[in-house]
Amino acid sequence: MKKSFIVDDEGKPTSVVIDYAEFLKIESILLDYGLGKAMEEIEDEEEINLDQAKEITGFLKQKTS
Repeated sequence: MKKSFIVDDEGKPTSVVIDYAEFLKIESILLDYGLGKAMEEIEDEEEINLDQAKEITGFLKQKTS
């Protein structure tokens, strides 16, 4: 992976510049990983239907107010 560094006045790296296509790949991998972790965290929780979710979140009350 080609990268460039941006440094401060003391020569310490402060930022990294990478190709945009590489950034998109990394972002996608991180988002997929995060989604997978979130799914693992709730896999043992009870499932609810849409009406129950609306009731829990107050969605119906917000729409009618």
